[in-house]
Amino acid sequence: MSTLPHVEAVAGQDTGKRFVVPPAGARVGRSSKNDIVLIDPVMSRHHCRLFFKPDGTLWVTDLASANQTLVNAKAVGEVALNPGDLISLGDSTLKVISTRLDGAPAPLANPPPTSAPPASPPPPASPIDLGLGPRVPPAAKPPNIGFLLLLATLSTITAVIIWYPKLTRLKHQPVAAPVVVPADEPKTFELNYEKVIANTQNVFRYALTLSPQAILTVEIDDLENNRHVRKEKTVDAEWVMTLQQSILDSGFLTLSPDYTGHQPDSYDAYDLSVTAGRRSHRVRVLNRLEPDIFKAARESVETFGKNELGLWAIQFPVERLIEMAETSYRQGQKLFQEREVQYGNLASAIRMFEESDWYLETVDPKPDYYAAMHVLLADCRQALQQAFEEAGFRAEKAIRLQDWENAARELRILCERIPDRSDPRHAESRRKLLDVEKRLEKRR
Repeated sequence: MSTLPHVEAVAGQDTGKRFVVPPAGARVGRSSKNDIVLIDPVMSRHHCRLFFKPDGTLWVTDLASANQTLVNAKAVGEVALNPGDLISLGDSTLKVISTRLDGAPAPLANPPPTSAPPASPPPPASPIDLGLGPRVPPAAKPPNIGFLLLLATLSTITAVIIWYPKLTRLKHQPVAAPVVVPADEPKTFELNYEKVIANTQNVFRYALTLSPQAILTVEIDDLENNRHVRKEKTVDAEWVMTLQQSILDSGFLTLSPDYTGHQPDSYDAYDLSVTAGRRSHRVRVLNRLEPDIFKAARESVETFGKNELGLWAIQFPVERLIEMAETSYRQGQKLFQEREVQYGNLASAIRMFEESDWYLETVDPKPDYYAAMHVLLADCRQALQQAFEEAGFRAEKAIRLQDWENAARELRILCERIPDRSDPRHAESRRKLLDVEKRLEKRR
């Protein structure tokens, strides 16, 4: 395996760091549980995943991140990468250095032959003269023409006697229809997935099925918190094919059917079965660390269900949702208190409070800090809008006075205060900044 780096951080707090993507792929985000961890509060916990296709090329897929994954300033779901591409994740940017698993250049289109052509046979040896005079070959006997004619006549009569009845019967038989060979590509796709997390206090079950008719069903049972959810919808065939290809490309069909371990006082089970055309495979993981290939396939399935049915939070037990919500709330508090330290802290605080609120959407009763969090969220939005208007006024004043350097500085501050590229305020500030920078270039 190559140790050459595949990506390098060129923007953000990790600028200069280089990362190698292993054959099993690498998940990228701010959580310490990722393969590539970046220090970036704007980034999602699990932001995107870098992985290799069977042909050895590097791809990136967004993991439903809050701010999306951008490749060369364009939001993507899943796309192939090329050397030099810039992957924007929150306030960080990764530059693609190499896109091949082995780190080697692509193979030649017309490789040279690996072996020399076979040598021509040697010429026949000359006869050895033993001094006995010239060798005279014996004279050939002339063929018996009469015997040959008799043999040919008997062969013809025999063939007519044997084949004439068969040819007569064949003449009156209908012509058989041609055999239709089914295409190699699967015509149907069916999937069943179940996750059960149980301990002495609770049993949590998450089940997802996708029928051959593209009907997606998700069921969630949380016994301790008395939550029972069932959602269903018909999925677009294009997205079904995308999920199917993702699972087949992951190598799921090559896994062993059972991975069992031992974990006292708990029961963690994952069961995934896939049918694609004539191929069918089921894998079960019980009380042990998941194989990387299984984990990739399972995450594709869960992401598919979350995107289609909007069930990102409800798949977790209540205690886990409350834990994640409180973590986001505390981070939001800290960023709000440090709003003057960095221009982007207010926007990051808003994102943390919104994330906390989203985690608590299906939780009842709400935790004690829920009301205070919404007050802080409103304060953050108001403070951000006020800061935006003040910096915008200073920028407009500098533009009217043709003070291009101060105008550029204020516009950069605006873009840092609102880093979300989909926000119209960011887009407008960015457009003005590009115009001001062009004017500065002309002056130089």
